Amino acid sequence: MTAAFAADVYYDRLIDQEKFKRLDKSTVSRMQRNLAQIYQSDREWIRDASLSRNPLADGVMGPVTLYWLQRFIHDFRIEPIGPYVNETKNRLERIASFANMFPEETKVLISADFAVWNDDRPEMERTGYYSVRRKGTDQALLDLVYLYLQVAYAPPGLLAGKNQPVIDYYELTAEDFKILQGKSQLYVQLSKLVNKKFDNVAALKEAVAAALKDHPELIDKLLPVIEQYYRYADPVISQSFLEILAGDPFFSSLNSVLVTLLEKTLKGVAYPSKNLFDQAAKSKILAGIGACRDMNKQNAYLTGLRISDDDFKKLSADLLTGPYEGMRDLSEQLKEIDLLRQHRKDVCEPQGLALIDEFAAGLYEHVVQPAIALLYQKNPVYRAAATVQWDGTGCGCVIDDLSGTVYGFYPFWLAGEKQTVNFSVLSRVAYYGLSFDDDGVIKQANNVHNESTLLSRDNADWNAQAAFIQTARKHNSKVDWVIRNDKSYWDRWKRLSYSSRASVLETLTENIVNLLSRQITDRFSEIKQNITFGIVTTPTLGDGVTLYFDGFPDDRESIELFNQFFTNLQKKLFAEEKDYFVNILVPQSALDTGIYQYSNLLRWVGHTKSSGSGNALPARSWRAADMRTDILVLIEEPTTDSKKKLRLDIENGDLHGIERAMLLWHIVPVIEFDGRNWQQLEDDIVYFEDNFGGIGFWPLQVNEPEMAEEMPFRCDAIESVSGCLVRYFNNTNLYGEPETFLEKFVCENRAYFRIALGILTILCSLFASLYFYSCRIHYKFQNFYVWYLLLILAPALIVALLLLTYDPVLEPISTGNLPLILVLSGGVVVSIIVYQWRKKQKRKPSRPRISDQAER
Repeated sequence: MTAAFAADVYYDRLIDQEKFKRLDKSTVSRMQRNLAQIYQSDREWIRDASLSRNPLADGVMGPVTLYWLQRFIHDFRIEPIGPYVNETKNRLERIASFANMFPEETKVLISADFAVWNDDRPEMERTGYYSVRRKGTDQALLDLVYLYLQVAYAPPGLLAGKNQPVIDYYELTAEDFKILQGKSQLYVQLSKLVNKKFDNVAALKEAVAAALKDHPELIDKLLPVIEQYYRYADPVISQSFLEILAGDPFFSSLNSVLVTLLEKTLKGVAYPSKNLFDQAAKSKILAGIGACRDMNKQNAYLTGLRISDDDFKKLSADLLTGPYEGMRDLSEQLKEIDLLRQHRKDVCEPQGLALIDEFAAGLYEHVVQPAIALLYQKNPVYRAAATVQWDGTGCGCVIDDLSGTVYGFYPFWLAGEKQTVNFSVLSRVAYYGLSFDDDGVIKQANNVHNESTLLSRDNADWNAQAAFIQTARKHNSKVDWVIRNDKSYWDRWKRLSYSSRASVLETLTENIVNLLSRQITDRFSEIKQNITFGIVTTPTLGDGVTLYFDGFPDDRESIELFNQFFTNLQKKLFAEEKDYFVNILVPQSALDTGIYQYSNLLRWVGHTKSSGSGNALPARSWRAADMRTDILVLIEEPTTDSKKKLRLDIENGDLHGIERAMLLWHIVPVIEFDGRNWQQLEDDIVYFEDNFGGIGFWPLQVNEPEMAEEMPFRCDAIESVSGCLVRYFNNTNLYGEPETFLEKFVCENRAYFRIALGILTILCSLFASLYFYSCRIHYKFQNFYVWYLLLILAPALIVALLLLTYDPVLEPISTGNLPLILVLSGGVVVSIIVYQWRKKQKRKPSRPRISDQAER
């Protein structure tokens, strides 16, 4: 039996009481003192030690002492088999001495969080850490504690607290792949510093930074550990410290074949959650394995991902000889997988398909994930100076013929540089970066330096930070705020009393309403309001909110509280009469569970329109009706399967007929497009257009090339998300076309056209009033009548027609009525011309001359 197996099985066995009861009183007393040294700050120990008969200081191996001895054996993974009594006494003595020197570190070693962390490690690491706890030196124990502090917590300043929400995301960057490809060299570089003495910690940190100068991200992660570790130890890197690091995920090696595959497919692609990244990585590994391929789902990109036969042999050899544990029957699996790589899916047995899925999942869990564990989780820091700078010049407004909602998420860490955004294919854009604290107060996430934000009332740069909202609205795109919290927050919230939980959600409701209704008072908005004498209302800080409550509890009370909160929020925002949206963002895996049960989702979208309406609309028309709640679903990869599963799950759910159709048209699948598989994007867009209410992108695409007037017809030739949406996400033609320059120009500058129309209308009214008011002015006006027509009336009619045709606000008036409007406008112009012509043809009466009368 291996030590690993014994450690996993035996450390939690009950000890043999008879063996310990044979110990003499002095030995038991010493053991009790040692236990007290270790557990003196534990509340349960304090309670037991204060019992009337002093059961923890009486020199008797009674039930209370035995309980704490059992606790010690479990905490330090001692195996109660064989002659373990002496081992326990000796280890107890050693740990008590350690606790006397390092009381804070001892608290970590006996904490429940540390035990959970150790138990959750991959098998090889877990076994090694058990060994350190069971028989490691003081130095090894210290190294293990500080490694835990490095892994379990973010660097100082990024710890989530009551008043500092944190949002992270998952991505492998070019720097990460550089580390993955050279981890063995990192260990070699640090090995050169073993046992070298430094004058102080600063000098040691400087030496480490110099050794790892090519890997700044690694330095940032190691330095906090060094700072904590050398509070007590001399500034010398010990061999045990390096051995611990060698077993740490950060220094775990990754096969070069897998590194190449993942770099080709995942580099630079961000995912909002760990599960989405994990599923994406597994799908890439499946494509790389290339066994039992479904040829109906293959395209040139996916075919190119398949690992060559030579590379698969290299991978197999590494898996068989490398330090990988946890994958069952690896040798047999590799043989079977190698055979299945030669077959198509239609000739593979179900057992073979299941084996492929199991192998890919095991490969990721036991080989890839340990190597990237500390690389792919990103904790960006909010910077007030990094404002959102969008430029949509020349893209026009949101296309009228989009087949549904196109939703784009903009994470706050993308801000800082000027970025071009094609708003013509973005119905709504969402700022991803807000959260709320334990009191329900909305805050900017990751604001570790407490810098000014859009939520600050006394922010001198407020208008500059809010400028992106007006930029989007200029192109008729709506701006939402994503408000997020994760499972760790909801676990804390769930432990509160019912009234306290309700109070948090009530505070959040008020904060959301205040956020969206806050007015933007920039210079241009003030000018428009003054010119129109207040007819144009002051814009507000947003057009909607999207709630991303990841890991929300699914117990009855929590669901009830959420439904009350959501209904109340809808009512309050809809009462503002500003067309505010209240959306939900949910992972696909959470659908039809807890608050995301289909019947619950239907109730939310149903609240936005009277259920008693007699003029029921077709399901597809609901997208344009007064329905102001969408359900955005983060779908997993591969999307070719998950999108169909999403539709099928709803079809097989508890909704039927019109209710099911209503929900489907309010589902907006959200994908994380990698910028590589364009044919898959085309397939997804077409499928979403046919089956759901829209499509979402996390994150939205920026700095895309400008769309050409003559675009190719296929996405792999267009290579632009905007172009693909124009071509395939429309409800008019098979292949959509970009808007004309005139349409883009008028809509984008409609504010100036409206001002011009207002001025021209005032001038027309003024001239008309003067024309009928005074005969003298009437007479003089006749001399300039042609100029009046050319410079005032004709431009007014042209501007009015342009606005009626291309202004999103006025366009509904002209929809279907444009021919009539043109006829009427033309009739007015023709009538004026005919009137003037006939007026000139009339014989004008003249007064007789005086000389003629005199002659008579």
